[in-house]
Amino acid sequence: MGVDAATSAIRRSQERFATAAAEVARQGAAFSAAPSAKVTTPASLPAQTPPNPGPPGGAHPADLAQAMVDEQIATHDLAANVKTVQAFDQMLEELSRLGRSSTAPTRG
Repeated sequence: MGVDAATSAIRRSQERFATAAAEVARQGAAFSAAPSAKVTTPASLPAQTPPNPGPPGGAHPADLAQAMVDEQIATHDLAANVKTVQAFDQMLEELSRLGRSSTAPTRG
């Protein structure tokens, strides 16, 4: 049960990492594709202001930052799950070693 739970957690961590990495790439591309603030265009008033206008290209620096934080969390989560599997493996090795030594015939 322990190893199965840990390997499932590793798979979920990998999926979260992949999702976060894709979001970082998407946000980074949208952020870099947005026109520079130095480019000036003649100001014209829109006929109606949109309800929630965002920056050009739809990229928000906070979205990119959150995606990067999510990526780091997924990385640490994955590392912790790998350590759990390693600890479980070491525990099984030690139990096997102890089991072999207790079943060995004693001389005396």
